[in-house]
Amino acid sequence: MFLEELKEFIRNFLIWIYFLLGSSFFFFFFGLKNIELLGKNWLLLAPTDYSLAVQILKKIQQDLLPTGVNLIVTNPLSAFLVQIMISLLLAFILTSPLLLYRLIKYLSPALFKQEKKVVMGVLFPSVFLFLAGGLFAYLVLIPITFKILYSYTTAIGAIPYFSISEFITLVLSLMIATGVMFLLPVFMVLLAFWNLVKADFWTDNWQYSLLFFLIFSAIITPDGTGITMIILCLPLVGLYLSGCFITKKVEARKLRKFNHLNS
Repeated sequence: MFLEELKEFIRNFLIWIYFLLGSSFFFFFFGLKNIELLGKNWLLLAPTDYSLAVQILKKIQQDLLPTGVNLIVTNPLSAFLVQIMISLLLAFILTSPLLLYRLIKYLSPALFKQEKKVVMGVLFPSVFLFLAGGLFAYLVLIPITFKILYSYTTAIGAIPYFSISEFITLVLSLMIATGVMFLLPVFMVLLAFWNLVKADFWTDNWQYSLLFFLIFSAIITPDGTGITMIILCLPLVGLYLSGCFITKKVEARKLRKFNHLNS
């Protein structure tokens, strides 16, 4: 039984894996390039050393690397592996709709009609919240974190350098971690819908939730001042409050439906 389920799981996701690898290959080897065609210069996608992965890396470096800080390569594989990481990330973003579709198709036989509606209902909010979290980290959290951290370097007169692999790993980690935390209302709603956690639980234990947000924010933004911790904690509190409000509505709606069926 387990082997059959495993085969079905692999079969459902194999198409997505092919698209993921193909897209990664494309982002790693292809980029925008000036090509002369019919007597005119055209900016077209073509095989080039200045691939889309490299262009995105340049954009990240331009947006997030503090002024006066230089990226360095500490071993011959660093630049190569970083381009693979960027290519995989871009491919994952591009193929994520296909992944979600295959996931829903795989889970569909095990879900009731109402559960399918709920899963479809939280699908697009989940994508939006994850992307919003990633953008919040990219536009607000990471620049402030780097600026604060490197202020200590300049204060002692040290020369600021940043390993390219550590730079990209830190950026992607912060973006993904923040994106996952922005999914908090979705998790709360699903737990309420499946009667795993009552809506009152969230409002009764808000102090512990606030403590968790502060600890989490302090761990992933270790600038030492507490500024970025507060910056990240504030939207998480807002998302938590919205989750409390939505779970109460979900619970009330289920109660009304139950009373209607039994009246």
